[in-house]
Amino acid sequence: MIPVRRLNLDPQYRPAAAVAFVALMALLVYANSLANGFAYDDEFIILLRGEVHGLGRLPELLTTDYWPPEFTSSLYRPVTLLSFAIDWAIWSGKPFGFHLTNILIHSAVAAVLTLLLFRFFPWWAAMAGGLVFAVHSVHTEAVTNVVGRAELLAALFAIAACLVYTGAVRRGHFSISTIALIAVCYALAALSKEVGIVVPALLLVTDLPLVPSGRAGSLKQYVSARLPLWATLTAVLVLILGLRLAMLGAAVESLPGRAFIPDASFPTRLFTMARVWPKYFELLLFPFDLSADYSPAVLLPARQLTAQGVVGFVLVLSAIVLAVAAYRRAPEFSMAVGWAGVALIPVSNLVITAQFLLAERTFYLPSAAVSIVAAVVVTRTSSRRQLALGLGVLLWLVAFSVVTIRRNPVWQSTETVFEDLRRRHPESSRLLWGVASQYQRKGDWQQARAWYRKSLQVWPYHPPYLAEYAHLLLKHGEMEAADSLAARAVELNPR
Repeated sequence: MIPVRRLNLDPQYRPAAAVAFVALMALLVYANSLANGFAYDDEFIILLRGEVHGLGRLPELLTTDYWPPEFTSSLYRPVTLLSFAIDWAIWSGKPFGFHLTNILIHSAVAAVLTLLLFRFFPWWAAMAGGLVFAVHSVHTEAVTNVVGRAELLAALFAIAACLVYTGAVRRGHFSISTIALIAVCYALAALSKEVGIVVPALLLVTDLPLVPSGRAGSLKQYVSARLPLWATLTAVLVLILGLRLAMLGAAVESLPGRAFIPDASFPTRLFTMARVWPKYFELLLFPFDLSADYSPAVLLPARQLTAQGVVGFVLVLSAIVLAVAAYRRAPEFSMAVGWAGVALIPVSNLVITAQFLLAERTFYLPSAAVSIVAAVVVTRTSSRRQLALGLGVLLWLVAFSVVTIRRNPVWQSTETVFEDLRRRHPESSRLLWGVASQYQRKGDWQQARAWYRKSLQVWPYHPPYLAEYAHLLLKHGEMEAADSLAARAVELNPR
């Protein structure tokens, strides 16, 4: 008989091997997106945007709105735009290079998250959590649509800040270099995408397992140890807000959310988002029904509490209660709930309004909470149940991977995105508008006109659509209809 030798990896190399394996899986599941072109918002932000076509217009690139001027988005993301310009300079505008960069950044994020999980869990549990993030299906929009890079960069710098912070907490000392590194990560995260603003809150969340109740010492000691860091991060926040004020004319501004234009009152936003919260849980835990768009009538606003809203409130309150109840025995689970809540605040429509009710790309940073929960479950499962758990996690990862690999080609082009949306949500006002725009580009005004009308029948409250259609009607000599639509657009949004 030929003797069989078991592979016994030296314990000191296990963490490195685990991180490498997670990074490799992140590359493999998204490798087929390298064949994709520019799709959807890529066309406006990259393909038709002269500022990102190389590094020749760097001053303009670093001082401009993220979207072209006609969109008035009030978004300032110079780090992301700079990365596009570098890619254009290297790859001469070929989409392959842009997608390669996205995949490499995603692999780096998965690796850094795994390193962060090592601060709290054994290497095998950290690897399991890292793998969940690496292949998670909800990431497909963020990774395979080039402009999703804003999510990737913000997450990379945010998680890196948490990694440096937790290392300092364990050492019990915040050196000047450590504070500076965290501050740089914070600035880069916030200047990649607005969600990076919440990095200080994420740092506090990671304190939950590291400084548990009863062992934290006095509040005075806790605050004094971190005071230089918080003072520095406050200064960074002031600088970021000052930059936004100088470049955009407003430090913080609510965007004209499409669903909230008729009524943006807090009760309407609360009841509407309560209807959306069950979808949050679905996308984080079982992301098998994915969509490129959730605009009306895929999701509609609610001015009163609905049955689905009740489900949303129950789910959110249950998560909060479980996090509080588990704090002493499993503070890592409390950290996971806190992480998801903090990372979702900027797009929750409860503090400020966003341009959308739901977008899958915005779950990139929040989904790290699922990785934390996975690591908690793996760590705390009894030895006799570990085999069953291992098989369950394996099946979950395989299912995620299959869905992800099959989903990646949807983002090959704008046409493939709309084809998928037509199958999944033919009621989408954005889909109907996209079909109309395709007919318009082909010169078929009669068909375009019919589809524009269908879109506005579904949701007649989106000023950019009203203004664009008014312009087209004016171009075709329909003065009275054009004037009426233009007046309605200005009434809804004077800008």
